[in-house]
Order: sequence, then structure tokens, then C-alpha cells
Amino acid sequence: MASIGWIDFSPTHRDKVGAALDLLKPEGMVDELGLGSLRDSMANQLFPGISTIQTRAKYFFIVPYILYEFQQLVNKGQARGKSATKYLEQREYEIMWQLADLYRGIKNSGVIGATKHKPQKVVRRPSAIYWNGLNVYKMLDSGGLSAEVFLRKAVKGEFESLLSQLTTSDEATDDADATHENLFHLKVFPPHNWDKDINLDLSHDEAELLSNNIIAKAKGKLIALLLTDSELWDVCFAASSFMEFAQAAYSLLPLHNQEEAILAHDFSEIMSGAHIAYNCLLQQRAFNNTAMESEWEQWLDELPDNMLAYQHFKLDQLLALSPNTRKTTVAFVKRWVDLVYHAPHDIATRNLLVEEQEFNVKRNKARLKYKKFDDVREESWLGFRYLDYRFRNVRTIIHDIKKGL
Repeated sequence: MASIGWIDFSPTHRDKVGAALDLLKPEGMVDELGLGSLRDSMANQLFPGISTIQTRAKYFFIVPYILYEFQQLVNKGQARGKSATKYLEQREYEIMWQLADLYRGIKNSGVIGATKHKPQKVVRRPSAIYWNGLNVYKMLDSGGLSAEVFLRKAVKGEFESLLSQLTTSDEATDDADATHENLFHLKVFPPHNWDKDINLDLSHDEAELLSNNIIAKAKGKLIALLLTDSELWDVCFAASSFMEFAQAAYSLLPLHNQEEAILAHDFSEIMSGAHIAYNCLLQQRAFNNTAMESEWEQWLDELPDNMLAYQHFKLDQLLALSPNTRKTTVAFVKRWVDLVYHAPHDIATRNLLVEEQEFNVKRNKARLKYKKFDDVREESWLGFRYLDYRFRNVRTIIHDIKKGL
């Protein structure tokens, strides 16, 4: 069995490796045609603060709770020689091993590091996975800095003055306490013995706080509507994918949200054809068969009915959400949509577009250009079919909140 290893230089290097390994997760695993930035930009519109590697809502609290513990050490004058970064890492692992033991044998528990035993570690800890969401929903405020940089700057800039205050008099404790509470700009504070018998369920207070923060900070976004509209949530909870949800829910949405949901759905639908074409080419080049061509013809025939707004697809609106997308990808998507609408039976152009885009995305790893067919199986699909926009992660986190409430 093959394995991957790396030299662990720093948290920054770990995060870079983690980000690369995140591509092996369902949404990024087979992004053969480079649609990830467009997908993520649309997902940020629908579900800000959520990522494909977030698992349970409880982690929105575990990280700030640990940082609060460290602030308490400062308040008591017990933080000398301790690093906030190292303390956070140590406590995250202690909680991880505790939760892994509690949920061991339970499938899809959402425990980060569910298979780990002490002292085994993970590539990306909750603080890295949830950092953006913690900021988006104001569980803390890092001013846009990464966890590592923020903790280092916060400690370096304020610890010495804070500790000097603590040593001047006993009465300084209360004033220092007010100061240290803002050291990491925390907005949530743990109950007493929060880590005793910890599990991944939210308390009522936690669920209420996170719900209120999402509703306030994501006002007008689909994720906030899922918390305030019970009928919409019922549709969401019953759906197995974003595509299924959008088809069932778009008529329930306010106009702005309806337009976004339709745009996301229809972009996923129209680009699914590119992945069908990609598989057609793989089968043709690797096995000289036309196994997927019937699926292509069926997709073309059904496209006007399968899209929610076939005659009013607004690609430019979606592209405007992602101004940093590669120019080659933008050009590919535009040409693909034009082909589908105006020359859908031009197979030569279809094949050329797909082959060129795979090469632009993967370069020397491109299967089609360099005949790299080792992992291609006859009459077997390779890659994703539809974009999910983090829908499953959102559904899990909202369900945690609803359950806590």
C-alpha cells in the first residue's frame, strides 16, 4: 500500500499540506476541469463560513473555549513560558482523543480525528478548519489573520503589559480580567468544567448563540433562512444533495435567494455535461468505446427540463462572484455554455474544449493529453457529476443547532 509522508516544519507548512489533502475530500477530489473556485464562490454566497471539512457545530465553541482557558492562565499569572499556539494545539489534541474514545465505533460521528488514539495526531486541527467560520460568525475576531499569526501577535503585543498589571496589586485582577477577555477578541465564553464529559451535542445556550450569530452575520443568506424558516429547513433536511434541495425549495425562497439557488443549481447542471464529455473522451481514448455517449445524448435532450431557468441562465452573475478565477477557466466555461446552447452536437469542439481545459488545470498530469489511463476503468465513471456547494456540511451544522434548541 502506498503512503504519503512529509517533514513537519511548522503549523504553516502543516496547513499547506492539509489544504492539499483537503482536495481528496468529496467536493475537491475529482475537480478534473478546475471548477473549484467558481463552486466555492457560489457556496460563499449561499453558506458563508462553512467549509467542506467542517463536521459538527460544536467545534465553533471548542476552539474559543480553549483560548479562553489560556487567557485565564494569563489572568492568574501562570502563562509565563507558555505559547498560546502550543497550548491550543495541546488542548485540541486532548479533546480530540477524548471525543475519539467516546464516539469510537460510531459511524459518521463527525469527530475530527475519530480514528486516532493518543498520541496520534491529524494534519488539520479544528482551529485551522473552523478559523474562517469563527471569524465570519464572530465567535472571535482575528482581523483577517491566520490562527498562527493572530495568536502570536496577540500574545506578543499584550502579554507583557498585562502581566505587569497583574503584579502591581491584587485589585488589578479585575481590571486585567477585562483586558484579557479581549486578548483574542473572543465573543463566547465557556461554562464551568466545559470539557468534563464533553460530547458533540450543543447545549441550548450554545445552539441559541450560534443560531443568533448566523442569523445576524449572514442576514439575507440562504444559511440564515434555514434557521428562521421551518418549512425550508424541513425541505433541506429531507434532501440528499444541493440539486435535490434546490429543485424542491426554490419556489419557497425570497426572490434574491431564489435567483442564487437557481443560478447555483443550473451552473451545476450545465457543467455536469462537461464531466460527461470528459468521461466519454476517457472511454474512447483508453478503451476505444462509446460507452458514455448515450449518457451525453440523454443529458442534452433533458437539459432544458432539468435546468430551473434554461432560458434565463445568467452566467455573468456567477462569474462576477469569483473575479480571481483563472482566465482559462472563465474562457472554458463561457465557451462551454455557448457550445451547449448553440452547437450541442459539435462533438469535435466539445472534445477539444474538455481536453484543453484538463491540460490547463492539470498540466503534465492531464490524462487525455498524455494518455495517463492507469486509474481509468472500462465503462466506469471518473470524477464528480454535480456541485454540492457544501450542502451536506451545512445541513449537519444546522441540524446540530436545531437539536440543541
